[in-house]
Amino acid sequence: MDQNKTPFLDALKSYIKDGISPFDVPGHHMGNAENDFKDFVGELTYTADVNAPRGLDNLNHPSGVIREALALTADCYNADEAFFLINGTSSGILAMIMATVKAHEEIILPRNVHKSVINALIIAGAIPVFVMPSFDKNLEISNQPRIVDYENAIKKHPNAKAIFVINPTYFGAVNDLMELSKLAHKNGMLCLADEAHGAHLGFTKNLPISAMEAGFDLSAVSMHKTAGALTQASILLRKGNRVSHYDIFKALMVVNTTSPSNLLIASLDSARKYMAIHGKDKLDEILLLGDYARDEINKIPGFKARGNDYFIGNGEYAYDNTKLVIELESLTINGFELYNILRDEYNVQMELAEQYVILGILAIGTKKLHLDNLIAALKDISTKYYVSDRTYPKYHYDSPFPKMVMRPRVAYQAPLKKVPLDDALGLISKESIMIYPPGIPLIIPGEVFDQSIIDRIKQYKKTNATVLMDYDDLTVSTVDYDQYLANRGAVEDKFDD
Repeated sequence: MDQNKTPFLDALKSYIKDGISPFDVPGHHMGNAENDFKDFVGELTYTADVNAPRGLDNLNHPSGVIREALALTADCYNADEAFFLINGTSSGILAMIMATVKAHEEIILPRNVHKSVINALIIAGAIPVFVMPSFDKNLEISNQPRIVDYENAIKKHPNAKAIFVINPTYFGAVNDLMELSKLAHKNGMLCLADEAHGAHLGFTKNLPISAMEAGFDLSAVSMHKTAGALTQASILLRKGNRVSHYDIFKALMVVNTTSPSNLLIASLDSARKYMAIHGKDKLDEILLLGDYARDEINKIPGFKARGNDYFIGNGEYAYDNTKLVIELESLTINGFELYNILRDEYNVQMELAEQYVILGILAIGTKKLHLDNLIAALKDISTKYYVSDRTYPKYHYDSPFPKMVMRPRVAYQAPLKKVPLDDALGLISKESIMIYPPGIPLIIPGEVFDQSIIDRIKQYKKTNATVLMDYDDLTVSTVDYDQYLANRGAVEDKFDD
């Protein structure tokens, strides 16, 4: 297909030129209302913020320019069909799981999934079969499960409907997608991918392959994270005939808004064109910039930039070298403090922090100037906080993730018992607690609070990390198990674990 085309963007431009007298929503009527935000972003942003008038098609029933733009996107991403998502990749993950796994059916997935996957399990009522990721005890981060762990899970749960894969993880680890695709399909299971951080994969041979290239059935892809679309603009991709168009369409009708932003759709149309035409050259350029940055950072006392060699040397199958993982070494500050110092004192914004690591995302908008500013900042910080004989305490929690004893939807709907975190030992969680970003829950509904997870939450609360939990006072939501048992017989459809 002619990837130079932008059918939706062209139609939007044409609509604006027609000199419309608007009587539809949104109520600013193509920028004919005044406010401070319009003054800030410019009138054209508001003029282009139209709803679903004639000529611009309808996202929930595409038959014109959106349909053409979707076909171009599917072609660009080696898929049979594409769906635009304007609620972010989270909505695509919800739709994927709702379309493929029903209540009481099993899905095999890594435990270090994003919170949207847990929300999808709650909505669908599915039973998770968790495969534990490998755990880097040096960086204290989760990577990919091993293939043998997926194989063992499939043997123990032969009736599972699907396996779910993260490609790549937040920190860039990649699994053997070809092998996982063959493994799932050989056992009659679907293969689904969370590619929130993988919109750039598949455009150059210098990066790992995409899920569609590996023959996965479905993949949710964040075009906004690494491919240049506006925030919230993502796509859902389908390949093969194991999942029907109808199944996906029906699920998306549940999670999609009926008032999609045409600004987001236009950004998807144009981002796809850029990646198709310029993606390979731009990504190869970015990879060279990443190598340059790692070389320079590794000369600075107190910092180690980890990349392809480190992760593959630690047993990962492949690695996405657009992730800039910087380990702290012999500093008197931790990763959370470094994250804040970089922003507050040097105007450098990193993606996230952990105890001993900060993460930067290199993407098509990365400039050498940005990396030079980061390198200069780290050099200055090294002079202030590096102490050669300084060592960090290694927490090495007994178990990175707690044990699940109850289906997530059952725990989510069960009676509530609020308790102080220190009194939660042995109780079942009703909430997801996580550091954001990355949004990977430390504990989810249905898992049991153990001492290790209690200690981790308390440790994170001592830092400047953003800890997402129901309450701000170290009180947690747990299952009132006595009340649950009392109610269970009377409301079996609600509490049917």
